[in-house]
Amino acid sequence: MGKGLLIFFIVLVVIAIIHFFSLRMMRVSEEKKSKIKKVYWYIYGAFFSLSGLLNMFSLEEFSFFSFLQFLCGMTFIVLNYLGKIETKNPDEKSSGL
Repeated sequence: MGKGLLIFFIVLVVIAIIHFFSLRMMRVSEEKKSKIKKVYWYIYGAFFSLSGLLNMFSLEEFSFFSFLQFLCGMTFIVLNYLGKIETKNPDEKSSGL
């Protein structure tokens, strides 16, 4: 029971920290948000590909899912570099449909 409560409180603290930073991000200018999102996608892609790479070499046999994870991470990095991963502001009006 004590171990479960400890995990519960750790999860609550992590959620509170994420909520605090998400509220702070609402007050940041659009240029800075764009830079932060770009850095986030680079870190996410690097973490994903590094995790896949480590899983590939730690196993004795070839793992397709580790290779797929590595490829997905590299895809995130390349697409971010090319500018294909961009989130649009929901307040902006689309010029299409």
